[in-house]
Amino acid sequence: MRTRRVVSLGLLFVTLVLVGSFMAPAVAEPSPERVVAIVPLGKVRQEFLDTVRQELQSRMKVRIRIDPARELPQEAWYAPRSRWRADRILDWLDENPPEGAWKVVAVTEAEISATKGNVLDWGIAGLGNIGGPACLVSAHIYKKHSKTKEALLRRLGDLAVHEFGHTLGFPHCEEKGCVMADAKGKAISSADASSGHFCAKCLGTLSAEDRALVK
Repeated sequence: MRTRRVVSLGLLFVTLVLVGSFMAPAVAEPSPERVVAIVPLGKVRQEFLDTVRQELQSRMKVRIRIDPARELPQEAWYAPRSRWRADRILDWLDENPPEGAWKVVAVTEAEISATKGNVLDWGIAGLGNIGGPACLVSAHIYKKHSKTKEALLRRLGDLAVHEFGHTLGFPHCEEKGCVMADAKGKAISSADASSGHFCAKCLGTLSAEDRALVK
């Protein structure tokens, strides 16, 4: 009788363990670490790269790294105006992404351009594909029109946050002070009027997962 009871209790214990394992809630796998790669294109001053990293790090809960410099892709060279096509650079980055990067922020000191409306080759400070993996910022305009280094770096940092915002899915925003405001061809005054931060309206469009990444 005692032997049967021990066996019965043993079977009951095993049964409970098995049932409990099926009923226990599944433990969610931790999300992979989000990595933003800053990619210098051509010769770029270290202080420019550091500024971009600092501005992005102050707003995002992600790991930000600075990758080795790459040469600007020759297919992006626009000989008629002696400058580089930003859209072609982004296409090239999409085809040749840094390993392990969630998002890419390319930084250059070269002059860049893109097609805007009926203007085939419009000079710009930066470009980002909405919801895409990469964006591009150039220090060229700010180097040319900033009277102090402090102003240059502040404007460059604001631009980096703006273009990165496009990769998060943000379009241009009409809210006063929002970093996602459309420069409308006035890169200097737009950067100076920016708060440097995403407005509540923009943040409200993010998924819960992406919203948790923004400080």
